[in-house]
Amino acid sequence: MISEDFKKAYQYFAGRCSKKELSEREVMFGLQKFQLKLSEKHKLINKLKKEKYIDHDRYAKAFTHDRFNFYKWGKLKIKQHLLIKGIEESLIDDALNLIDEDTYQALIKDLALKKKAQISIDDSFQAKQKICNALNTKGFEVELVFDTVESIFT
Repeated sequence: MISEDFKKAYQYFAGRCSKKELSEREVMFGLQKFQLKLSEKHKLINKLKKEKYIDHDRYAKAFTHDRFNFYKWGKLKIKQHLLIKGIEESLIDDALNLIDEDTYQALIKDLALKKKAQISIDDSFQAKQKICNALNTKGFEVELVFDTVESIFT
């Protein structure tokens, strides 16, 4: 027998998942407001997965695309956030491989040049340090950041 709360929760999350990609962990967190047993929560999540409302591969690709293109995040930050959301590392790596390497390099250089223009420090070492820190907090790889910063100061 399916409870009334189960039906309401299913309708709610089927609607939400059809409008926005959600991870299994996000759905489980959202299920706290419904009066469901743990077994019912797992049953609901399995039903949503079976009906393709929850798909971690699709979620990882959409998350990666959005965070890279709209928020200008690097691969490290994207990977960290996907791991926190409970996405498997193999799916994360597949999604990150969809980012074009030339576009990635161009974004790092563009962000570095914008940051350089904002900085009004004459000491090049401090300026480089500020740019590196800014790009590292965006989640770009240290080696790529360092090489890019060195190239814009030569």
